[in-house]
Parts: sequence; structure tokens; C-alpha cells
Amino acid sequence: MQTLQLDTETIEVVKTTRRGSIALKVEPHRIALMVPRQLSETTIVSLVEKERDWLLQQIRKHQAAMPAQRLRLKDDHELWLLGEIIRFKEDHHTPVNTLSVALDGAHLMAYMNTARALKDPQATQRKKVVQFFSEQLHTYLAPRLQLFAEQIGVQPTEVTIRNYKSRWGSCYSDGRVQFNWRLAMAPKDVVDYVIQHELCHLIHPNHSADYWALVARHCPDYAQHKQWLKANGLALMAF
Repeated sequence: MQTLQLDTETIEVVKTTRRGSIALKVEPHRIALMVPRQLSETTIVSLVEKERDWLLQQIRKHQAAMPAQRLRLKDDHELWLLGEIIRFKEDHHTPVNTLSVALDGAHLMAYMNTARALKDPQATQRKKVVQFFSEQLHTYLAPRLQLFAEQIGVQPTEVTIRNYKSRWGSCYSDGRVQFNWRLAMAPKDVVDYVIQHELCHLIHPNHSADYWALVARHCPDYAQHKQWLKANGLALMAF
């Protein structure tokens, strides 16, 4: 993967089938420049240098719109679990065989005092936290998915939890549906909307008027859930 440095920003160069133009994509986890596949590396470098001021201006503009207070894995910082506030706590005293994460009341405890040294405790900690949220989402999803599938009249063939960076879910023509593990932090009503959103795509694989009419039939207040995701989605995606 080609990367370019622009001041303090590292930009991924992604070659696509687009023609004659470039596009900048600023996300919480990365900055990507979409360029036509036929452009040479020399041309790309020259183009970036030529558009340097514009690129930096756009990057700063998008970054300024991102949430100032992001959810972080730091001791006593606030997290969300299905819309409820919990606090992240590190326990460096309780001995455990391996780093583990568990919910204790309103605290998500990370037990760090392991029997063996870890090469990268923070990476292991994050992996365990992602696993925790994925399991929580799966537990909530299973009965809700079955309920909504029966109501809508569809039958998903496979359900998986994924680490998406910019989407909440996806649906495939063969009946597979996938959800972002970060949904475990959203309120239950919002999670329900995303489930219904994806299941309705098994009937309408588009965002046509018929599709949204079907969504509205099964989730009349879907607009407010979309708004919640719009208002809080960047904070979740940045986690």
C-alpha cells in the first residue's frame, strides 16, 4: 500500500477505477486519497504536492467535525453498552492467568495482573474489549434478528460480527448479514433499526422508495435512529 506524508498526516493512496479525478476520504482511523488506477506514483506525488494546501484544508475541516471527546480505553473513562453508560477500569492487583475483560456492575473491568508478561498489553487489552462487545452484540442480536426476520418475511442464512470502519452493517443476495461490533455501544432501539435496515435489503437490495417504505412499515421511527447514528456515529467509529 502506498502512503504519503503531508505535514503530520499519513495518507493512504488507494487506486480505483474512477476516471480523471481524485477524492479525499477522512475517517477516524485513516485518511485515504482515491486516485485513478492508471496514475503513476510520480504523478500522484506531483498531484498531491500541487494540491497540498487544498488537501490539508479539507483534512482539517473533516477532523474538526469529528467528536472532541472520543471513547477511549483509559482508566475510569466512560464507555457505552447498549446505550447505557459504563466506566472502563483497569485492575492491576487481581492475579489472572491471562489478561481478561469482564463486566462488573457498571464497570468494564480489565484484569491486567497476568501470570506471564505480555509483549503488547494495550493491544491485548483492546482485542479483549472488542471481543467483549462482539459477544454482547451477538447475545442481543440473536433473538431480535429472528423476531424481525419473521415479521419482515425473510430468512438470513448467516449472521456475523465484523470490524467495519465506516458502516454499521451489510447484506448480501445469498442471505448473509453482517454487523459492526461497535453497535454494541448504541441504544437498543438503534440496534433494532440497523437489524431491520439490513433485513429489508434482503427484499430490496437498494435504497429505493419501496425499500424505505418497507423500513418505515416495520420501524416507523427509523428517522430518529438514523439521526442518533449521524450524531454519535463518529464517536463510535473512532473507538
